[in-house]
Amino acid sequence: MMVRMLFLLLLNVLAFDFSKAQYALDSTLTLAPIFSDHMVLQRSKPIRIYGKAASGSNVNVQFLNKALTTKADQSGKWNVVFPASKEGGPYAISVSANDQKITVSDVLIGDVWLCSGQSNMEFALQDAQTGPEELRAEKFDSKMRLLKMEGIVSTGDVAWDSASLSKVNRYEYFSSSWQTFNKASAASFSAVAYYFGKKIKQEASVPIGLIQVAVGGSPTESWIEHSLLEQNQQFAGMLGNWPHSTLVMDWCRERAAKNISNAQSADQKHPYQPGYNFQSGIAPLTDFPITGVIWYQGESNVFNVPLHAQLFEMLVKSWRQKWGYAFPFYYVQLSGIERANWPEFRDSQRLMLAKIPNSGMAVSYDLGDSLNVHPIRKKEVGERLALLALRNTYKKNAVANGPVPARAMLKDRVIRIQFAENEKLSTQGSKPLIGFEMITQDGKRMPANASIQGNEVVLNIPKDGLITTIMYAYQPFTRANLYNEAGLPAPTFSMKVK
Repeated sequence: MMVRMLFLLLLNVLAFDFSKAQYALDSTLTLAPIFSDHMVLQRSKPIRIYGKAASGSNVNVQFLNKALTTKADQSGKWNVVFPASKEGGPYAISVSANDQKITVSDVLIGDVWLCSGQSNMEFALQDAQTGPEELRAEKFDSKMRLLKMEGIVSTGDVAWDSASLSKVNRYEYFSSSWQTFNKASAASFSAVAYYFGKKIKQEASVPIGLIQVAVGGSPTESWIEHSLLEQNQQFAGMLGNWPHSTLVMDWCRERAAKNISNAQSADQKHPYQPGYNFQSGIAPLTDFPITGVIWYQGESNVFNVPLHAQLFEMLVKSWRQKWGYAFPFYYVQLSGIERANWPEFRDSQRLMLAKIPNSGMAVSYDLGDSLNVHPIRKKEVGERLALLALRNTYKKNAVANGPVPARAMLKDRVIRIQFAENEKLSTQGSKPLIGFEMITQDGKRMPANASIQGNEVVLNIPKDGLITTIMYAYQPFTRANLYNEAGLPAPTFSMKVK
């Protein structure tokens, strides 16, 4: 009897201590993780500041010489909204509640760009072809800031330990804080995002904040809200038993299996799982206004081109709905590499431009590596993305696209390819034009004898061929060389002949 009483007493003490600790945790004043020293807030949008505090407590927020007061709801959540502001800073945010106070210093107001995707977006500046030279120069603009949302554990060819597996299951995959722009913070940051932001900052002259949230190897479906995938019967097969679904790329399933091989839970989660990266990385950002998104991803979906097209359109549409406005979305057409399906995938990416408004595509096949899925020429990719933003978002007088095909017309045994803008066509180094092919009525594929005539490309047709389709840069790894006078390449494309 005495032992039982002591046991019950011990349980009560433990329960009291847990309750006390939980109350202390619930009553702690906090800001959402996106708020930290050196951050950038989006200009020209209402500024929402939010966090948690003791349920029912009054929270006071001071910013830009204004003070707002609100009350934490039953779950402890609170938020205030300050009027939109033009660019400027540095400023401070002061938050107080129940004798607790938080100050966020060195805050800028400018343009925030979300930089997302898989390993080619994650690819660090220090590993890029021009990265070491860039870092040695140490020319870092104090009005640029970086937020690298880094995975707590690598999705490389390793088995995770129990602590990492547990955190992944709690959707605690990303950790981050804003950093000033310096050699240390830039070295491990996305090279594509770095060069994008640097060029934007030089041309637009506003503070720039770059948020990197990218996961090597991650498929498109991992960046889409799980409930949206559930609503579409097309994607139902990748949800319930995704580690064995043929709708998920083999490589992704195999790598995830290696990562979670030590898992004890039958329902172990993983960043390649449909919906995971949205919940863990994107959902926490949707209350934080941004200028737009740059995106470099697709390698983990190239095995199923039609499926990716549906997923990608859903991703862009759903992200815009979550933020509440149709921000610009600029993405990279995949590079050249000796792998099947890549030309068809690149062409599908081009066709998505007509389906997704306020979007743009940077061509990169001419920067590829025939054997390496991670080409090191990242400066050109970032700067091509920046040109799209400068022209379309910042309304600068910039040429942002290479030659855009408009139509292919057949007349007198000659096919003339016309382009959307009356621009001067050229090849690099004035070399003979290569990269064009033709498909005959009976399905035969053959190289084409192509030449530039003014602002058109002319293809000569063999006497015994009835041509139905022309293709450009349609080899997996290609040295196709059609450019405009701004030095920008034409995209991979296919087109019916009229």
